[in-house]
Amino acid sequence: ATGAPAALSQLSLRVHHVEIHTKRLGRLLDRLCAGLNFRPTLVHPGGAGHGALVTKGRARFLLRPLLGPQTDSVVDVAFETPRLDQFVADRRRAEVAVEAACGAVPALRFQSPASGGLWHTVLQQRHQRHQMSRRQFLAACFPDLVPAQRTESADADQEGEDDGGGAFIDHVALACHASESARILAWYESIFQLPRYRVNSTETEGGFTVRYKDSGMNLKAIASNEPPDARDHYTGLKFVFAESLNSGPNQINTFLREHGGSGVQHVAIHLDNFVQQVAVYRQRGVEFMDPPAAYYSKEIGKVQQIAESGLDLQSVRDNQILVDCEADGGGGDDCPADSRDRYLMQVFTKPLLSEDTFFLELISRVGARGFGAGNISALWRAVEAHMLSRGQL
Repeated sequence: ATGAPAALSQLSLRVHHVEIHTKRLGRLLDRLCAGLNFRPTLVHPGGAGHGALVTKGRARFLLRPLLGPQTDSVVDVAFETPRLDQFVADRRRAEVAVEAACGAVPALRFQSPASGGLWHTVLQQRHQRHQMSRRQFLAACFPDLVPAQRTESADADQEGEDDGGGAFIDHVALACHASESARILAWYESIFQLPRYRVNSTETEGGFTVRYKDSGMNLKAIASNEPPDARDHYTGLKFVFAESLNSGPNQINTFLREHGGSGVQHVAIHLDNFVQQVAVYRQRGVEFMDPPAAYYSKEIGKVQQIAESGLDLQSVRDNQILVDCEADGGGGDDCPADSRDRYLMQVFTKPLLSEDTFFLELISRVGARGFGAGNISALWRAVEAHMLSRGQL
């Protein structure tokens, strides 16, 4: 096939599900469902401990048991598009695509250059005119799984999605070796036709650098153009790439060692009613990587940012929520004049798998398009402190 590739805006490419293989599937299932209020939608006939699709709003995780000696890992970040034929019409995609149906649903697979073994399945999105519900479509995708028993409240909407508080997958972050990051980034730019996106206004062509003591990392991001209404991020596609600045012990190098190569470090899930939901998750025992105590001091400057965003400082501090109103990669360290309409909130879980590798970010965007650049240094320090407490650094 030849010709210019179709624009992503025409393809409406968006994350469909994330597939994880783990040796401790039951524990991960408990952390997602009992902790973060995901609900089993499809389960293995032998029980959810043998495989399950869990959902929260439009965020979906396909959990499979890991039977071999490999490391627990995200093995597939899958997308859906209403025009699979147009997606593969680009020669660059056609040359590397592998035809592979997802159950009864047409699909293509692409092997990421990430050294840890990662694939991307692109599915043909269901057509509403075919009168197939979302739940029927999911059952067609994963024929080895059967519908989970549903409660009356979980069957509320016509799409078959649970009441997930506006949840969807906001972005995916990969940890990479410095020697391979440029090649990996170029592949994603080519296959998904995504332009570079500034993580911070001080970012150079080489990326946005975060330093803490003797360690640090470099970040680069690519993202599809957001729709005119910046509150609607479900249609956007975003990747973040993190590489270590040195070979010493730090969280990126620890991930690469324990994971066995580059791969998905975290997935960010967007939530509405953010403060209330995080409070519930903490009550349920979900463990988060909390920021340093100084984060909420006047010296750091977050007290003023939180106030200017119109948030309640006590609630934010009680739930250890990170707030950033320099969130779109433009501007300086101060909040913009319209900060009540442009800020984001974030929290980060502790690692969820057998090894200290993969974790979740929970994020809420209020008119903000960036990645919380003002919080990245605080998060780096929080993760380093967590790993030091476990004797990993």
